[in-house]
Amino acid sequence: MQRGLILAVVVLTAPLWLAVLLVVVLSRVIQVVVLYGLVWVWWIGWARRRVLFVYSDSPNWKDYVEANILPKLPENSVVLNWSHRGSWNKFNVSVMLFQCFAGAQEFNPLGLVFERFNVVERYRFWQAFRDAKHGRLDALQVIERRFLEHAAG
Repeated sequence: MQRGLILAVVVLTAPLWLAVLLVVVLSRVIQVVVLYGLVWVWWIGWARRRVLFVYSDSPNWKDYVEANILPKLPENSVVLNWSHRGSWNKFNVSVMLFQCFAGAQEFNPLGLVFERFNVVERYRFWQAFRDAKHGRLDALQVIERRFLEHAAG
């Protein structure tokens, strides 16, 4: 009896939750398309690519990032500090790009490389820094090299 009632509620409310699901999916698609258009037409500028790098004041990587990664980034790169996110302007294009393309896991430290008419390339450093903390530096060296080579072109 209870199973039949649940099935009836699901079937009868299907048009409502399917409409909500459709609106959510379409709004996400529109958000991504608009942000890519903004990146390709305006944010990259005359360059072929532009980098967005996000890190925090964590003792696990702050000094390393500031000494080994940030100085090697291209001049037009944008750097956001996650530890200072309270002062971020939520309407800033860089912040919107981070919020849209970083994902919910392993988003700090993160390098995003945007190229004209190409999808964003994500470089997630979190696991590599975790391995480095335990004496395994190979993954950090590999992702750092790949990221900086791609960022530089």
